[in-house]
Amino acid sequence: MQSFVATRFRRGFGAVLAAALLAPAGLLPAVLGPVAAQAETVTVDVANKSYATKCAEEDNIYYTLGGAKVDGFTVIARSPVYLDTVMRDSTAPDFTDCSFGPGPDPAPVKPYIPPTAILYEDDQYMVKGVVYPDFWRPTVVPVKVGKLTQNFLHLVQVWKKTVAGPYEVLVMYPQDGYWRLRPLPPFRMHEVAYGSSFLVGPVEESTRPFVAYKAIEFDPKTLTFTLDFAKGGKGTVRLADLDIGHAAVAVKLDPPSDGTLPFTALRSMYVRPGNADTAEAQWRAAPGAPVQVQSVIEFKSGKAAEIVFGRSTPSTHNTSAPDVGFTGFTAGR
Repeated sequence: MQSFVATRFRRGFGAVLAAALLAPAGLLPAVLGPVAAQAETVTVDVANKSYATKCAEEDNIYYTLGGAKVDGFTVIARSPVYLDTVMRDSTAPDFTDCSFGPGPDPAPVKPYIPPTAILYEDDQYMVKGVVYPDFWRPTVVPVKVGKLTQNFLHLVQVWKKTVAGPYEVLVMYPQDGYWRLRPLPPFRMHEVAYGSSFLVGPVEESTRPFVAYKAIEFDPKTLTFTLDFAKGGKGTVRLADLDIGHAAVAVKLDPPSDGTLPFTALRSMYVRPGNADTAEAQWRAAPGAPVQVQSVIEFKSGKAAEIVFGRSTPSTHNTSAPDVGFTGFTAGR
């Protein structure tokens, strides 16, 4: 994994952007790129369960990925191709046309600061645990980091130490199996926003989709989370790539998925192309097949060897948030 300092002098974000702009139709170069790189992949079942909404704070985009015998895949987060043109990032919530929201505040209220503890720290990374006053799915999931085990964490954060200070790159919610990943920002920006979320493990549905974990362990030496699924089996999520403009986690499933439940899913929001955390599905129906592009609302469920949920138009919602893709599906023998 390249260090932040080495990357700074090796290349700037302009090189990443230039590579993206040279890709067909503005697609992500390393994911929907050379056919030869996809020779080992298998296809999976992609189901679109999204619906239209006018509310920008509603996670109306919901895709599941499933199939039997899948034992590994990669989730990527890559800055949108337009990021170099963004002069002002927009990350504030927008409750226009929403039936919920903060409502009027009758009196000034001191912001709540959730208890946060450093679970691990070295010269490269820092891991923090956060506790909120409540959570929609109140379950106890032990989280072990090194020799320390915590039973009531709502959020686990992985921070990369950079020359500009600690920078949060990966978060996960032990109680419902949601993850978010973001790359290092270009040098002119302090940070990039989080956007779409993904789930890892057997995806179930309740008030909202979730994955039930029995226990979680993080190995700081390998930057790997080991997940003990309540439905049986285990999984690992390893921070495999982190750089300016792109990041990736490698996922392994043991045993391989049996096809009963999806093994991963994407959650996001879309109102229209200029107001969305993700707006387009970009996919190959089979290894080596032509790239297809369609609105995330209009995409029809089907097969994919890789799929990226991205934006080619700057958005008023989480403008700098990365595109999120799923690729490199492998089948257990």
